[in-house]
Amino acid sequence: MSTITIKNVTKAFGDVVVLKEFDQVFQDKEFITLLGPSGCGKTTMLRMIAGFEKPTSGEISIDGKVVSSEKTFVPPERRDIGMVFQSYAVWPHMTVFDNVAYPLKIKKLDKATIKQKVEWILDAVHLSQYANRMPNQLSGGQQQRVALGRALVAEPKLLLLDEPLSNLDAKLRESMRFEIKEIQKNFGITVVYVTHDQTEAMAMSDRVIVINRGIIQQVGSPLEIYRHPANQFVADFVGKINFIKGQVKDGRVELTGLGQSLAYDGPLTGQVVVAIRPENIRLSLEKGELHGKIHSMFYLGDVNDCRIDINGEQVRVIADSHSYDALYGNEDVFLQVREFLVYEDDGSDDHTKIVT
Repeated sequence: MSTITIKNVTKAFGDVVVLKEFDQVFQDKEFITLLGPSGCGKTTMLRMIAGFEKPTSGEISIDGKVVSSEKTFVPPERRDIGMVFQSYAVWPHMTVFDNVAYPLKIKKLDKATIKQKVEWILDAVHLSQYANRMPNQLSGGQQQRVALGRALVAEPKLLLLDEPLSNLDAKLRESMRFEIKEIQKNFGITVVYVTHDQTEAMAMSDRVIVINRGIIQQVGSPLEIYRHPANQFVADFVGKINFIKGQVKDGRVELTGLGQSLAYDGPLTGQVVVAIRPENIRLSLEKGELHGKIHSMFYLGDVNDCRIDINGEQVRVIADSHSYDALYGNEDVFLQVREFLVYEDDGSDDHTKIVT
């Protein structure tokens, strides 16, 4: 069992506060992702859980035992944690077997036990056939699996992953997402994963914690985060989205600058910001709530990424890939809006601002 309780943790470096009043409980066997842009404080939180940084204030407990507080500090090696960094940190002078075995040798386990545990882990991370190879004979994905195996071989209660896939190519990143999730399920351990990649967060997490400039913006399942973003920052950071200013009037939202409107029966009044995900718009040649002209189209294989000009404003639409052959530049089209969000308009055009 490995439950992490974080109570009002704040971390400052001098006068700069990088994480403010972080307060969460990560449940046993849960896959938690800390998601946010560079510099938002997510890696700092991970390092405090690991014991590489001390909180300025607040408390961190693992399985009910305080490991960091004003009066208590348990060093990393006594926290029963496995950690994988962005850089593979694989020792170049050791074979795959010896790299993975290293934590067990430090614990002075006997050779037979080490051999048994390492062979078991190598099988779990699909590296059995590479046991005697040197790191320079491996691909990037294989080296990352070596680092993962080394973190798992001592059977930690908690696995911390700091952007472990960012150095891999796109196809390898995609396959490694599913491998890591599968390993987590098989081992039944708690994982805290740090990334700025929303696709990784969506694919692997039980819960996502979105952070901006050291402040938690939203906590929820990938579905909740994507479908019901708490504010414009979350909506903008997690996925693609169009923001259009408007005004609620007589059961509709008049879209500023577009000269068109959408039906709206929500609670907000006055000046608002309408947020529409591009995949929630369907292009039609016959009818729709909005209308405009095709400005440009980009064929991406699985989708047709379009820009639709509506009275000089461009709206992004993710259409079916087959529409690329059926539509033409400057053609009149209708936009059928399936779903949209409405936020209060604070007069700013900055969708990345801090929300407290």
